[in-house]
Amino acid sequence: MKILVLENVLFSRGGQEKSLLDVCEGLSSRGHSIDLMYRTGGVLESRYRKFCSRMIRVKSYSIERRDPFAFMDWLASSWKGIHIKPDIVYANQYHDSLCAGLISRITGAPFICHLRLPPPSLLCTQYRIGMSRVSHMIAVSENTRALWVKFGFSKDKISVVHNGIDVKSYAAVTDPKIIRKQFNIPENTLVVTYAGRLGAAKGLGVLLKAFVSARQKEPRLHLVICGRSGEKVNVDGSIREYLDYFKSQGQLLGIGEHITYIEHTEEIPYLFGASDLVVLPSLWPEPFGRILIESMACGTPAVGSRVGGIPEILFGEAKSFLCEPNDESELAALLGRYANWRAEDPSLGMRCRQHVAEHFNLETMVKGVEEVFLKTVK
Repeated sequence: MKILVLENVLFSRGGQEKSLLDVCEGLSSRGHSIDLMYRTGGVLESRYRKFCSRMIRVKSYSIERRDPFAFMDWLASSWKGIHIKPDIVYANQYHDSLCAGLISRITGAPFICHLRLPPPSLLCTQYRIGMSRVSHMIAVSENTRALWVKFGFSKDKISVVHNGIDVKSYAAVTDPKIIRKQFNIPENTLVVTYAGRLGAAKGLGVLLKAFVSARQKEPRLHLVICGRSGEKVNVDGSIREYLDYFKSQGQLLGIGEHITYIEHTEEIPYLFGASDLVVLPSLWPEPFGRILIESMACGTPAVGSRVGGIPEILFGEAKSFLCEPNDESELAALLGRYANWRAEDPSLGMRCRQHVAEHFNLETMVKGVEEVFLKTVK
């Protein structure tokens, strides 16, 4: 098949950019032709160039009403996709559906949209028009599918394919001390790490309080916060960066010296492998939670909130890693219970890695996406 892929940025803002790259690379290895349209380049571009038949940079997938040239930019982008004459039009998010829908309508190629986010409270006119052209959708979790069905889309038009990763690329760190030194993490500590978008919806406020409570019983605990700040927060009428606000709260609670801050890094597997525990304390319906499987693939247990698609990852023995969202006491208990697993249950890391290898491997994800494509084309 000739697959036209619509992507926005070729750098990692979160899990969805990395997952799309893995899907496209896997489909290419199975003999399919990948043509990539993208808006902004980045560190992932070199990997795409190794297998893509064509890489086409465009300006817009939608029409920005405040831009007088927006319609022409959108039309030019759509025309480039139409010219390719694909067998499948594949968008990585519903935000690109207006362009994907037009290409699908003109060429007759089915339009498949990956649902990596919950639906918005209301689809604007452009997204509504674009999504009306969708032939089939792929949700990253049963929970995400349920939310889109509740939003009004047919369950029969949505298949669930859980994200997967190449477990071999996430080898366990044999000597965490070396990696911890690289990231300026103190020695002789039990490292609890959060990596991802920095914001209130991720439950970082709850994590901070739980960490304070857990340190009262286990003073060796050290918190690592890794990610870019971008979200704003209103504090007493003044707007501040969330990261700055979080740091100030840590200082007020008297634990500032027990927190290490790391800006976004591409060496996440090393950071996870050098951690004793990874945590995703989300309050919002996390569609999947890729950092959980990345962490466990490194042999590091991962704690997560019982929301969204997270329970679909943490099941079986890993069900014990779940806590209720916004419950600082339960989260504190889990931090204390699992942070010292290397001494108390040394085989736990290998069991976590096996869990990911069996249920969230790269081959299963790529095969699942391919099956949806083939079925939709038929």
